[in-house]
Amino acid sequence: MKKIFFILFTLLSIHSFAQKGYNKFQWKEKPVLHNIDKKYQDAAAVFIADDRIIEYGFDKNELYIYRTMHRIIHINNDKGIESFNKIYLPFDEGLEMLDVKARTILPGGKIIELNKNNIKDLKDEDGEYKIFALEGLTKGCEVEFYFTLKKYASFFGREVMTPGVPVLKSHFELITPDHLVFETKSYNNLPVSKDTVYGEKRYLVINDENISETEEEPYSMFQANLKRVEYKLCYNKARNEKERLFTWNELAKKAYDIYSNITDKEQKKVRDLLEDIKLKPNSTAAEKIMSIESYLKKNFITRDDIPSEDADDMAKVIKNKIASEKAIIKLYTSLYKAADINYQIVLCGNRTNFEVDRTFENWNNTNNFLLYFPATKKFLAPTEIEYRYPWIPPTWANTNGLFCVGTTIGNFTTAVAEVKTIPLENYEHSFLNMDMNLKLDKNDALLIDVKQSYGGYAAPNYRAPFVFLPEDEQDKVLKEMIKFGTNSENILSHSYENKDLDQAEPYKPFVINASVRSNNLIERAGEKIIIKIGEVIGEQTQMYNAKARTTNIDLAYPHALVRTIKVTIPEGYMVKNLADLTFNELYKEKEITTLGFVCSYEQKGNILNITIKEDYRNATYPLQQFETFKKVINAAADFNKVVLILDKAG
Repeated sequence: MKKIFFILFTLLSIHSFAQKGYNKFQWKEKPVLHNIDKKYQDAAAVFIADDRIIEYGFDKNELYIYRTMHRIIHINNDKGIESFNKIYLPFDEGLEMLDVKARTILPGGKIIELNKNNIKDLKDEDGEYKIFALEGLTKGCEVEFYFTLKKYASFFGREVMTPGVPVLKSHFELITPDHLVFETKSYNNLPVSKDTVYGEKRYLVINDENISETEEEPYSMFQANLKRVEYKLCYNKARNEKERLFTWNELAKKAYDIYSNITDKEQKKVRDLLEDIKLKPNSTAAEKIMSIESYLKKNFITRDDIPSEDADDMAKVIKNKIASEKAIIKLYTSLYKAADINYQIVLCGNRTNFEVDRTFENWNNTNNFLLYFPATKKFLAPTEIEYRYPWIPPTWANTNGLFCVGTTIGNFTTAVAEVKTIPLENYEHSFLNMDMNLKLDKNDALLIDVKQSYGGYAAPNYRAPFVFLPEDEQDKVLKEMIKFGTNSENILSHSYENKDLDQAEPYKPFVINASVRSNNLIERAGEKIIIKIGEVIGEQTQMYNAKARTTNIDLAYPHALVRTIKVTIPEGYMVKNLADLTFNELYKEKEITTLGFVCSYEQKGNILNITIKEDYRNATYPLQQFETFKKVINAAADFNKVVLILDKAG
């Protein structure tokens, strides 16, 4: 969703109040350098102060946000100089940059002020910025800057308070007219806000100290674990001081109204389209769901740049096969309704960053859209072109969703909100399996027949390149995927199974079969033959020197990996180190394996069969299980180093 609900001024009687503008930030006229504790001497830089001020104020009877950021940064070394000799100021949602000041304070006391003529505009794929360079940075200097950005008012927001370097003092301030009552919620051990009213303004303030430098940990949802504060408007005392605004129920009603109501004229066009889709008379609910999804994702293009007069016109959308995100969702719901398929709209966030919180109604955290079908208890992601029912982006699941449950009162149909968990599919359906057959040829190369199988949540991202990319680019992707287990791009032949995104059986895996010649997995040492058997599972993550863990272990989705490796031992040779193939790292809860890396082998004659089973059956493991998790990860890395030593028999 494109934040379509956010500017709902009709709820607010704000225009009759006359507080003007905002409190302009003032910094010290004569700055001095700060003494830094020795414990921070190895950090590239230290934030002496990190201040965020969000103020709601009026300009010509219109409400705006004035966002001020102020920072004082102590530079310790060359890396710090490189990191902060250019300052980027975000301008994506800004109307006007009202004030910008910056200066460098050198160890000798000299102060270099920013020349505002040096501020440049920058636009790249990440957004729009104001950028300026700071002169004269040296070790031990300090950089200070602030800016104020004027924005359109939104009644939901957040500030992430962990900038990636140590922070000595952090300050957040939300200033609003007294009659607009906001609430905040702090996450990840950020202190709660304190609410104070001075005159006609309300202040919500958070102060924090000694925030450690934050490093991204492997198998972690980095952004989701950063300290942050979220805020939202809850009451308008000028209208009704007891009526809570922007509740989950209100959002459910609005979503239902926007996406589930169409005119009689539009209904006729939808019914005509449903006839074109040609659903089979005896189709099951799941088959109808998949047929409609397949038709829309194959025949309609979703774009953001459609002229506004055409964006919501269902007749034009159906005729031209081009739709806005809002229109395509509305088309899905209309078709399912016409096909007598019961559905529920589900709004959700993302486990990688911001999730729906049952207790705090921040509508900003409902940017992703799903459809839920009670008859099958499965989901569909209408705007995600590479996914097909019942597969959805896995980080949208295992988290709360806002289910908009339809209800009818007399002749009026609306929806009520239920906040509940969006479940993941069973871990057994998601896998990255490999079957390999290795034989030595006359030229000391390995001939490898490999079958790579990608199931469940793993399949969409691996299928997509072979559907959307041109053939020459597909060939490059194929070589990289095959090289992962063979260390070779010398592909003799290949084929695919279940390559299309649309599958009658959605649990079938995407399969790549290939025959490969590899010279890089074998060496000779005199009469000995050395096969780098560990490398056939591809390079593995290592966590031998992992620092003390601070967050839970989070995976995109639970999954299993099974690799079967068949090695034909050349005549007259034997394997001298079979015991090196034995691994057994398992963790069980109530006799059920939740985590493990197990490798076993069996030799019959000159055929060596190796079986590796790797399990990650949970999406999240608590911090106290990190050492066990690390052992499993490192077991895979240890197997990666195993070689088979073949020597003459007898």
